[in-house]
Amino acid sequence: MFNLQGTEEDWAYKTQPQKGSCLSMKNKQCNWPRGKVLGGSSVLNAMLYVKGNRRDYDHWAELGNTGWDWDSIKEYFTKLEQVLPPESENTPLGTKGLLTLTKKSSDEPIKISLQKAYEQLGIKYLKEQNPEKPIGTVDVPMCIEKGQRANTGKKILGNYRSRHNLLISLRSFVRRIIIEEKVARGVEVEIGGKLLKLKAKKEVIVSGGAINSPQLLMLSGIGPKKHLQNLGIHVVQDLPVGRFLQDHLISWQEIKLSLDAIKYPKGPADPLYEYFMRQEGPLASISLTNFVSFLNTKNDSMWPNLGFHYFLFPPNDQLLSTAVSRGVGFVDSIVSTRSNECKLNPCLMMIPTLLTPKSMGRIMLKSKNPRDYPLIYSGYLTDEADEDMTVMIEAIRFNERLIQTAALRKHNPEVIRYPIPECDKLEYGSDAYWECFMRHVATTLYHPTSTCRMGVRKNDSVVDPRLRVHGIKKLRVADASIMPKVISGNTHAPSMMIGFKASDMIKEDWLE
Repeated sequence: MFNLQGTEEDWAYKTQPQKGSCLSMKNKQCNWPRGKVLGGSSVLNAMLYVKGNRRDYDHWAELGNTGWDWDSIKEYFTKLEQVLPPESENTPLGTKGLLTLTKKSSDEPIKISLQKAYEQLGIKYLKEQNPEKPIGTVDVPMCIEKGQRANTGKKILGNYRSRHNLLISLRSFVRRIIIEEKVARGVEVEIGGKLLKLKAKKEVIVSGGAINSPQLLMLSGIGPKKHLQNLGIHVVQDLPVGRFLQDHLISWQEIKLSLDAIKYPKGPADPLYEYFMRQEGPLASISLTNFVSFLNTKNDSMWPNLGFHYFLFPPNDQLLSTAVSRGVGFVDSIVSTRSNECKLNPCLMMIPTLLTPKSMGRIMLKSKNPRDYPLIYSGYLTDEADEDMTVMIEAIRFNERLIQTAALRKHNPEVIRYPIPECDKLEYGSDAYWECFMRHVATTLYHPTSTCRMGVRKNDSVVDPRLRVHGIKKLRVADASIMPKVISGNTHAPSMMIGFKASDMIKEDWLE
C-alpha cells in the first residue's frame, strides 16, 4: 500500500496549503495518492471491502436520486463478491462474483485484546459486516486471493480483456472531451507522442475518479463559468464541477506496547516459507488492518459518524515505519520520533475516521494545460459549526477510554507524543491541545468523492440519477465523484457498485 505511493503507479497528488489543516505535513500539504494504472486506486489501497450503510444510499434516494436506495443497489454488491470455500459457508456475501474476497481474523494478541477492550466498553463484536446494523467491531473482508492483492484491473477487467468489442489503450493521456453543440462526440488523447481524436459511436463515459473526472470535464468546458472564463476556456455548460468535495478525515493516536502484544515467528524463514509454499501466514494478510469499528457518538442511531482503523508495527520495523511516514507525509521531526519510540517495542496506530464530514472542499484547474495537476482544496475542518472538530476530539476521548480498559492495560500502552511546537505550548490533553493536534496531523483516508455529484438540480449537481451530465448529450460519469455525499465507510466497494449499476443503465438506455 504505502510502498507504491510516490512511484510511477501513483498520481501523487498533494493538497493546497490551507490555514487550518495539514500543518505538520511537509510543505503543509497532505499527500493524496491515486492509482495511475489499470485498476486505479485498487492497486494501492488497504484492500478492505466495506459496503457502507443502508442509510447512506437511502439518503441519496431521498435527495431525488431514484434507483439509488439500498434495496435497489445491494444486488450489485452481490454481483461483485466471490467468497471461496470454506469461507463461503454461512456467509451473506456473494459467491459467484468477479472479485475474490478473503474473510479472516487476525490472531495477533493485540487484536484479540482490542476486541475485548471494545466489549468491556459495551460495544459488541459483529460476526459479519451488516449494512443494516453496523454499530460495533468487525473483521471486514479483504480483496485478497491466495495471498495476493485482488485489484479490479486483474479480477474484473481481466475477465473481459479478450472480448472482441473491447480495446484497452495503455499509457494514453486524455486531454479533453470533444463536444459539439452540447453533444459529446469523442475524446482528444495522446498515445505514443501522437495527438489523436477518437470518435464515440454511442457515448463517452468518464471514470477518472474524484480528482481526474472533474479536471477533464473542466478542461472540456464543463464547469463553473467564472472559473473557466478566468483560464480562457470556452464555456460549454455552467455546472458546479469540482465543488462539494468530501473526504474521510483521519487522525493518529499512536501507542507503544509491551512485547507480548504481537506474535513472533519461530524462525526468520517461517513467514517466507508459509507464503511461498501455502500462500498463508503474515505475508499473505494485512495483519489486523481489517479489524474496524463503527460508532455513533451522538445518539443510538445505526448511522455511524466515526470509524476506527488500526495499523500494527513490529519492533524496529524501519522499512514499514518509514514507508508509512513517507506515505502520510509527516515532517521529519515526527518521522524520527516515531522511529525512535518504536525501535524496541511494537507500536499501534489507532486511527479515528470522520465518516460523516460536514466540511467540503473543491477541485480547481491550475491552468488550461491538461498536464498541469489540478488544485486540491481539501476544506478539512472548515464547517461553520465546527462539528467535524468536535467529533474528532470525541474520537480521541474514546481512544483514551479504550486504552484504560483492562484488556489493553495488560500490554502497558504508552501514548507517543508527536513533537508539534505550536501545540506543545498548550495543556497536553486539553480540548485546545487536541484541536491544535488535529490541524497539524489529520489527513486523508484516501476517499475523495462528490466532485461531480449526482442530483436533480443543475445548480447543485453535475449528473442526473442516470449519471448523464446535465445539459450535455451522450456524456456520462461513473465513479466516486458522483456520490451525492460520501458514504459512512470505505469507498472502494461502493465505487465498483457504481460502475456495475452504470453498465446496466447504459445497456437499458441504448436498448430502448
